[in-house]
Amino acid sequence: MNNVQYEEVKIINTIVTSKEAIITVCRVLAAENGLQSLNMRTVAKKCNVSVGSVYNYFPSKADLIVATIQDVWQHIFHMDKICKKVASFPDYVSWIFESVQSGVAEYPNFFTAHSISFASTEKGKARQVMEGYFIHMKTGLLKALQSDAKVTPSAFSKNFTESDFVDFVFSNLLSLLMKQESSCAMLTEIIKRTIY
Repeated sequence: MNNVQYEEVKIINTIVTSKEAIITVCRVLAAENGLQSLNMRTVAKKCNVSVGSVYNYFPSKADLIVATIQDVWQHIFHMDKICKKVASFPDYVSWIFESVQSGVAEYPNFFTAHSISFASTEKGKARQVMEGYFIHMKTGLLKALQSDAKVTPSAFSKNFTESDFVDFVFSNLLSLLMKQESSCAMLTEIIKRTIY
């Protein structure tokens, strides 16, 4: 019998994995180690595919991070949390605050870190993703405000529109989240005193 030494050969999955599988791995890595931990080699290794397979779906690290940010935002607002038809605008504001807050708990530093995770040339893509979700939240806030039957008819005017108020509320909501406040009770109290 030949005395042949076999080198340990690491077998790499030659079947290209799906884009969704790559993003799932990225979301897990972001939750465990933050967005800064994402790079093509680490993701390929965790997916058990070649780096080229990751590049098939994501031409650059920036594209990979942007797709991960998008997925995390979707995960924050859709993971077992379908907004029940809330009876009031303040309840809707509380729901958004709690949704983002629990997402931040699951993805530490995500809310603040993803805006600084890019080189200056790549920030535009990240900003577009973030602004898209902000527009989505503002649209939901405006709909909730307009459907709140308890709002005093004289609460808004030409100089103080519903959209102005939503912008004010949203800006304060973001501020509370960035400061990692545990509650938005003061904001909802201001809202009640303003619109009811």
